[in-house]
Amino acid sequence: MYELKNSSEVLVKKSLDEYLATNEIPCRCERCLTDIMAHALNRLPPRYYVSLKGEVITNFNAQLYPDKARVMAEVIIASQIVADAPSHSRD
Repeated sequence: MYELKNSSEVLVKKSLDEYLATNEIPCRCERCLTDIMAHALNRLPPRYYVSLKGEVITNFNAQLYPDKARVMAEVIIASQIVADAPSHSRD
């Protein structure tokens, strides 16, 4: 059976982890982190693959383009959006 995967999701998660390592956000709960990823992913093009070969090609292509900067920019924007309006109370 084949499994459909989105490499953009992997890149956003990695970028979010890098961002959180050096930056503070008001809330790091699972809901807020997932909301940040959702916001960022909704603004990025999906890059789906179904095989190891597809994963290798997709990841290689992602390294060739300025995707890393765009992904990080979207993570930062999404972090600010979620910080300003979290999906839960601020208590």
